[in-house]
Parts: sequence; structure tokens; C-alpha cells
Amino acid sequence: MKKIEALLISLFLLVFIFIPMSMIFADELEKIEKNGVSIIKPPLKVEGKVCIAGNTSKEKIKILVRKGNKQIWYNVDLNDDKKFEKTLWLTEGKGEYTISVMVHEYDRKYSYGPTFKVINTLELDKYLTPSKDVESDAPEIITLAKKLTEGKNSDIEKMRAIYEWVVKNIEYDFEKYSEHQRGNYNNVYGALNTLKTRKGVCYDFAALTAALGRAAGVKVKLVKGEGKLGDFQGLHAWNEFFSEEENKWINIDTTFGAVGEEEYFDNEYFNRNHFKMEEY
Repeated sequence: MKKIEALLISLFLLVFIFIPMSMIFADELEKIEKNGVSIIKPPLKVEGKVCIAGNTSKEKIKILVRKGNKQIWYNVDLNDDKKFEKTLWLTEGKGEYTISVMVHEYDRKYSYGPTFKVINTLELDKYLTPSKDVESDAPEIITLAKKLTEGKNSDIEKMRAIYEWVVKNIEYDFEKYSEHQRGNYNNVYGALNTLKTRKGVCYDFAALTAALGRAAGVKVKLVKGEGKLGDFQGLHAWNEFFSEEENKWINIDTTFGAVGEEEYFDNEYFNRNHFKMEEY
């Protein structure tokens, strides 16, 4: 009997060892469910970023991240099974963040889904880190940035190569701009989409420039404000990058560089037709 008992124990241990850990603990993961959305609750303390994964019965959701009086909305892609996974970089410093999954109701109205808090314990340099629409961690962005800056040693050389590539290879999307003029902002934006479609408005140009620069290890800001070029005067977006060699921020505008007749890489008259409102 003792031999049989020992054999059974050995078989049990062998089966236990080869069962995937995810199968053992899958049911133990704490979930938050609300308003047709279910997510796996992230840990309370995180280091610089948090991953949100789950599923929904809804057609469209977004994620709202809040810290103090700062809030950022993120689009979320759903797969065919309406599952999703989104990594959010916490670029507003250490401390407590409130994160909510927002459920689309109608027009531009959203209601609250699961909400939770996390405490970020790692201070990030926001101008070197992926952020909303600046997907500097995307493989396509990293590959292109590496190719463009190969053999370039200084920050100015790297950004000059990125500036010239964006100016020559990205087309201004006048149709999207016309949609803006009609009050329709329900479009796809950001560095990755701009790289794929090879066109965009000023915000897309600036997002792609920032993403390529950050992927190349250069500190780059995405700047919003007002710009003037010819008959145009209105809301605009451009970039500033930090030159470690010269210890200063340098202005560049790939949009104006692409559609205008002048170069907008550290243009001496830059501040005459660019008026900054915010940067991130």
C-alpha cells in the first residue's frame, strides 16, 4: 500500500509541475467589471507604466488617465473577439493616478466603466518616453529611427536626418484638415498611423517627428500653439528637441518644411510665426 501511495503522490506532483501556471492562477486574478467591460485589475504599485487588458461587449471604448488636474484620453483598439490590451506610460511623475475605462454611448458622450488607482514609483523623462500618439516604442518606428540615424553621433545630426525624411516622405492631408474645418475630429491620429499612411495634418507630422526622435534617444517635445504661414493662421503643432552638445532646445517644424518654401530646422525667424501654448 505504501508503494501505491508513493506512486500516486509522485504522479500528482508530476502533473502539477507541468500544468501551465496561467491555468493554475487564471481564476485567482482579480477582475473589475462594470458597464459591459471586464478588466484584470493591475497591481497597486507600478514602475512607470501600466498594462490594461480585458474584454467588452461594447462597440467602442477609451481610457481616461487622471493625475491631479491633468487628464489624457487614449483610444483603444478591439480585436475580433472584443478583447483589448493597452500599455499606458505614466509620464506625469510619481504618485497616484486614477484610470477609467470609458464606454461610448453616442456622439462624443461616454460613461464610466471599470475605474481603479495605481501608484507610480518611477520618475520618467516624458520627452524620451512613449506617450499618447507618440508611439516611440512601436517596432516600425524603432526600425526607421535606427536606419535614419545610423552613423549619426550628435542630437542635431540625428534630428536633421529625421526632419529631412519626414519633410520628403509625408504628405499633408488636406482632406483631414477640411474635416477639422467642418468640426469633425473623429479621425485617426498619431505617429504610427502617419507612418503607415504617409500623410497627416500638422499634429501627425509633429507626433511622427517626436516618436522617431525619442526612438533614437533624443529628447523631443510635441508642441501645440498657433502658427502662421502665407494665408494660413491658426492652431498648429511642431517640435522642439534638446541638443546635449549645445545644451539647449531647438525648434523644428516638419509641416511647414513640407508645404512651405523655407526650411524650418532651427529657423532664425521661427518665433515670429510660432506661438507656443502647451507642450508634452
